[in-house]
Amino acid sequence: MAHIQYMVERASEPDGEPCGHALMASCPPEPFPDARPGLPFGNTHIPLDGEPNQKTWEVPRADLATLLDLSKRIDLDGEVTPIMSWGMLMSHPRASELEVADFRKLSEELVRKVRCYGFGAVMEEFEVRDAMDNVFGAKDTVMYE
Repeated sequence: MAHIQYMVERASEPDGEPCGHALMASCPPEPFPDARPGLPFGNTHIPLDGEPNQKTWEVPRADLATLLDLSKRIDLDGEVTPIMSWGMLMSHPRASELEVADFRKLSEELVRKVRCYGFGAVMEEFEVRDAMDNVFGAKDTVMYE
C-alpha cells in the first residue's frame, strides 16, 4: 500500500489537487498516523505473518451498515467493493458456520483479486462467489469424510 503515501504527498502539494485515496475516509490524515494516537487507525486483527503489518480504519458496526446500505445504490457492472463482498458473505445462509480458518482462506484467495484504480478497491463479484463456494465446498467435503 505504498501508493497511499505517494497520493497523500501529491495531494498536499500547494498547487496539487486532492486525488485518489486522499479523498477517501480511510486515507491517513498525515504521513505518520502513529504520531497522533487518538486517530482511529488500528492494526489488522488477524495478521497473516504473526505481526500486525497494515493499518486499518476502525469503523463502528453502525457505520459499516450505512456503507453497506449506500453500496447497494452503486452499479459497478459486475464488480463489488469490500463492504459489498462482506455483505454477500454475511448474508450467505451458511455464514454462521464460518470459523477463523475459513476467513483466512477467503482472505488468501481474494487478496490477489482486489484491484484499486485510485478511487477505491473493487473485485469481480463472481470471484467473491467462487471463493465462498470453495470455502463452503471444503466444509462439505470434510463433513462427508
